[in-house]
Amino acid sequence: MKIRHLVHSCLLVEAAGRRLLVDPGSFSTETVRALGADVLAGIDAVLVTHQHPDHVDPALLGEVLAAAPEAVVIAEPETAEMLEGDDFVAQDRLLPLPAGSVHEFSAAEGHAPLRITAVGGRHAIIHPDIPRVGNTGLVISAGDGPRLGITGDSLEPVQEFHGIDALAFAVVAPWSKMAETIEFLRAVRPRLALPVHDGVASEQGRAIYMRQSTQLAPEGTEVRDWPQPDRVVEVSSD
Repeated sequence: MKIRHLVHSCLLVEAAGRRLLVDPGSFSTETVRALGADVLAGIDAVLVTHQHPDHVDPALLGEVLAAAPEAVVIAEPETAEMLEGDDFVAQDRLLPLPAGSVHEFSAAEGHAPLRITAVGGRHAIIHPDIPRVGNTGLVISAGDGPRLGITGDSLEPVQEFHGIDALAFAVVAPWSKMAETIEFLRAVRPRLALPVHDGVASEQGRAIYMRQSTQLAPEGTEVRDWPQPDRVVEVSSD
């Protein structure tokens, strides 16, 4: 499994002969465009954890779908309703995926079928006066290969994240504090923790969150920053 960080919470995941684009939001517009026509054309699905613009930019999503005519959009249900209601995504290309459900792709040649499992269900509390929206965490897996978890905007220690091979977690957010992030990592204990949702921090501020996450992570969890310049991490199930 190959995971590329495309700014903030946007990821390009290649696994089991499939290519997935996760949370293409407003922070990631230029980076997604820079992937180029050949890469975008090979996208099988766009996954969206929730409706906030830093996780889904409808205009950018439209560009991706135009470049990838076979791609489907797998989205948290409230987000799917928003996208369909605003005519951003044709209904036949939109798959709402509520927590507890699974979407399985047919097997690509030489690979096991790729599974997308939806977990969790609500966005973290930003402020009591701000209504909470849906948030679908994701687990991406295929056969006996590595499992990748994606939290979206939540630090809920759902069972599906416990001991997972790799976990993309919100290292910093307006709705979180460092103690909550550390306790989340200690609760779920992924083998590998990959920082996302970092577009809201300055370079100096991000370094603080990375240092604390790394030093205070539980035994058995490696917090690994994205290597420069390609920002690609490869994960195995070994």
